[in-house]
Amino acid sequence: MENIIQQIAQELIDSVTKKVLSEKICDVDALAEEVEEDCRRAGREIIEAAVSELNRSIRRDKRGRKELELVLKEKERPRTLYTKLGNLRLDRDYYYDCGRCEYTYPVDHIIGVRPYERVGSNVGAELVNAAADVSYAKSAAAVTSGEISRQTVRNRILKVNVPEQEAPEEKHEVRELHIYADEDHVSMQKPEKARGKLNQIVPLVTVTEGTENVCCRRNRTLAAVHFVDGDFDSKRLWKSVEGYIAKAYGMDELEKVYVHGDGGPWIKNGLEDLAQTVHVMDGYHFEKALKKVSKAFPERNVRLAIRAAVAGNEPEKADSFLQSLLESADEKQIKKVQEFETYLMNSWAAVRALKTLDIPGSCTEGQISHVLSERFSRDPAGWSRKVLGKLCQIRVYRANGNVIAAEDLKEHTETERYHEYADRFVKESVAGRHDWSIFEGEPQVFDMASGTQMLVSQYGKNHGVPMS
Repeated sequence: MENIIQQIAQELIDSVTKKVLSEKICDVDALAEEVEEDCRRAGREIIEAAVSELNRSIRRDKRGRKELELVLKEKERPRTLYTKLGNLRLDRDYYYDCGRCEYTYPVDHIIGVRPYERVGSNVGAELVNAAADVSYAKSAAAVTSGEISRQTVRNRILKVNVPEQEAPEEKHEVRELHIYADEDHVSMQKPEKARGKLNQIVPLVTVTEGTENVCCRRNRTLAAVHFVDGDFDSKRLWKSVEGYIAKAYGMDELEKVYVHGDGGPWIKNGLEDLAQTVHVMDGYHFEKALKKVSKAFPERNVRLAIRAAVAGNEPEKADSFLQSLLESADEKQIKKVQEFETYLMNSWAAVRALKTLDIPGSCTEGQISHVLSERFSRDPAGWSRKVLGKLCQIRVYRANGNVIAAEDLKEHTETERYHEYADRFVKESVAGRHDWSIFEGEPQVFDMASGTQMLVSQYGKNHGVPMS
């Protein structure tokens, strides 16, 4: 094996030396590109040779194969795997596992290549990270120069196990939190070209410690963490938010949790188990609704009257004023007044909080625009529910300052999710006991001295994972 590596390395040295000493040194960019390709080709040859030698070592170890009950069926079946170095051609022997009663490729199991996988995990992770910001085609072009299809990018997205945002090691001691909740409306693919629009509501919740001033009329959120649910389940989404708050913040010091939103039912039902919760109407949505009804009655001081009633906490006065508008209203005006009255009375406490509390303003629309709309609803596109849910999670994970890694495309043991922790936290709080820890198993150490021993190790490490 060492001789093969030395031969490949010597060929690389000779090739690079020849190019450097030629007239191509006059064009450094072209020379760099050619040298890079030579290095990539040499890297592919070394890896292919190493895998081939590993395959032959298993074939030669007849005693070890007998103990594992592996019967050789066919030699050197080829497969390709796209990696950072390009396409690798891997020749592996095909065996029958008498103990498991199945056909398998032991080398694939050792080198960590999953059945039917044609793209390496590192390349797959890059494709997924790029697809969170741009189209599948642009992602494939940027990462693989177009050698991978759009369908392959989509398949990689569906394979990702998106981790949850990690809570800080030490709990933050704050007196108040500000949570911004809103939803994006994403166009879905129309089955069989059915007429009409089909939209999916994607709820987004952002947990922050407030805002700070950056410059004139510009603020930014502090310690912002975004949350979205892959199945668009708002109840589970709020449970995840609740679990994160319980892990990240000292609950004894936390006095108020302000939930900013547009008054939607799923937002009103958020964080019901936290006594510190105070719902605040989002200023943009309230002013939008108020402007709509005031434009219908330009001769009346609608805005002034409603704001005065809210400031004085006089819902009867607001209702009386709105009723007076109906006396001379036409059919369209009546509808607008009734819609606004329902909206105002159902969200009176939240509107009062908006107009009377000394707290930072809301930025729900900004969060939706930057985190979701920029990729999913701003341009004309149709999404499948499965891909939309997964890609929303990936985009939110990246917006929280993380990057999808190769390990996230591999099968792994599921850890406790925040919404599961929230349920457990509530039950244990009622029982008078708190458990703030997450338990993770200790990584096992395996002996990788020979091909057969590596195979035995991988059998134990990937217990339950199909080999073919």
